[in-house]
Amino acid sequence: MIRQDSYKIIEDKQVVYSKQLQEQKKSEGTITALRAITFIAGFCLVAIGITEDNYLWALGAVLLICFVGLIRQHNKLDAKLSKLSARKNICDRLLASFKDEWNQIEDDGSEFLQKENYFAKDVDMLGFNSLYQKINLAHTPKGRRRLADLFLLREEDIKCREERQEAIKELVQDVDFAVEFSGATSLLNNKKTKSDSIDEFARYCGDKSVGSLPAWAKVIRFLLPIAFWVSIILWAVGVTHYGYALVLFFVNLSVTILTRHVTDRIIQPLYIMCILFESYMDVLEIVKTREFKSELLTKLHGKLCGDNGTYQALKKLKGISQAYNISYNPVLHQVLSALFFWDYQLATAISSWKNKYGENISGCFDNIGELEALISLSAVGIIHQCSWGELSFDDKVSLCVKDAYHPLINQEAVVSNSADIKHGITIITGSNMSGKTTFLRTLAINLALLYMGAPVCARELKSSYMKIFTSMRVTDDVAHGISTFYAEILRIKTMSEYKQQGKPMLCLVDEIFKGTNSADRIVGAKGVITGLSAPNTMVIVSTHDFELCSLTDEDGNQVTNYHFEEYYQEDTLKFDYKIKDGRCTTTNAAAILKMAGFNIEN
Repeated sequence: MIRQDSYKIIEDKQVVYSKQLQEQKKSEGTITALRAITFIAGFCLVAIGITEDNYLWALGAVLLICFVGLIRQHNKLDAKLSKLSARKNICDRLLASFKDEWNQIEDDGSEFLQKENYFAKDVDMLGFNSLYQKINLAHTPKGRRRLADLFLLREEDIKCREERQEAIKELVQDVDFAVEFSGATSLLNNKKTKSDSIDEFARYCGDKSVGSLPAWAKVIRFLLPIAFWVSIILWAVGVTHYGYALVLFFVNLSVTILTRHVTDRIIQPLYIMCILFESYMDVLEIVKTREFKSELLTKLHGKLCGDNGTYQALKKLKGISQAYNISYNPVLHQVLSALFFWDYQLATAISSWKNKYGENISGCFDNIGELEALISLSAVGIIHQCSWGELSFDDKVSLCVKDAYHPLINQEAVVSNSADIKHGITIITGSNMSGKTTFLRTLAINLALLYMGAPVCARELKSSYMKIFTSMRVTDDVAHGISTFYAEILRIKTMSEYKQQGKPMLCLVDEIFKGTNSADRIVGAKGVITGLSAPNTMVIVSTHDFELCSLTDEDGNQVTNYHFEEYYQEDTLKFDYKIKDGRCTTTNAAAILKMAGFNIEN
């Protein structure tokens, strides 16, 4: 159930970028050849001209100047090639999601899985073959972390979902921005700067207690250079000997060397931004060209590209960073230090910049990360046929889905389902492989999308807000002596403890208590299911135990039954994966065993 219109747009963009890359690579080859020719010819002509004492050296010098110009042109072309390649890669990445080839993408968010967050693992939010792996377009550490945090469905994020949904709606309609912005941030990820270094720079910018010269340093940064230049003037007019100026030159140089620790603590953090400077400017240039309508995007645009935003801050920082680059020439740096107290002047300029823009810069990495997360969530609506869903915050819970489907199943084969589920107990029965577990995960992953403000994979989805608990992929823990059955008990305990708070909750339990014998399983399941049921609780359980189909909740209401079933076509077991009212009346274990080569006598 992919969006063919979006697919065509991205496919066309990929073709355009591929052609442009080929053309630019041809130009790069031409410039590379010209560089070699001009350098060799220029060097030879200069050598011949000097040796033979003729004017060929002048022509050689012109060719060497051309060589320098070609180097600059080559560098510009390299930058353009990087941008085109990055945008093409984003198109490739999106097309992979359209074609169900996304599980080959390396970044699956596994490092963000938390042991105690069963939901993210059970519903494939994070990790291999997850929603994160399919839609993630974030590349910066902040962006990847922010998207993972949203996937964990924290209550503070759900409170802001309407504002986020408005922003995502706008981004779904702007595929160009998604490709260009994500391409630019992917180049940030190629830089050899660790996340903790960026965090350190952000903290430095936001910390007003660091970054100012002490009072004595502010005095000598004027006093000593002025003293030196006064001695130069006096020597020039014949009043004093040049030796005074020479002594002051070395005094100034010594002072700057001996007190370098004072200026370095202010200047050194700038080194981190010098590495990333141009790439961050490219990212912000893309944001600057856009005009947004939604409140959240407008707010982010203002912080990043407003009059006193990050873009202006980095623009001001550009001149300071260029002055800082002089330090890579030790001789020139020492001379300027003696003549002008260069590092002191640079530290003062950085302090002034930090006082004006520091707080903005300290949050700019978070703002870029937020935008990356929003673009990633918009990818759901770019790739899939979706709707926006409706979320209410009622005490009495309900859930209605129409033509809901799972976004991670092959979109050419996925089957949609509808259901109208009220509070209380819902039992889903069905034969093996018929679709029970997939239906539970379809509900959960679409509710997660709804909570985040993202498009949902359904024609319609209406739900009240419920804290989601799952018990699906339950495994044992040999190292800690926990069996599968006990591990499931621990999950059920978490649900029971939350119920005591009286808050709305949804419990999704797959094959309840499958880790124990049938007699204990049925007795235990009856007690747990009825114990969890309440007016503000929805309990949905898949099971093979038909005895659970006649349960009543604590108010005496009968459970709601749904089922999935199989059919046979030319002695072949088939499934339609459609949910139906009532309990299941068939089994298929014998048929599945036969498919595996085992003949079981009835």
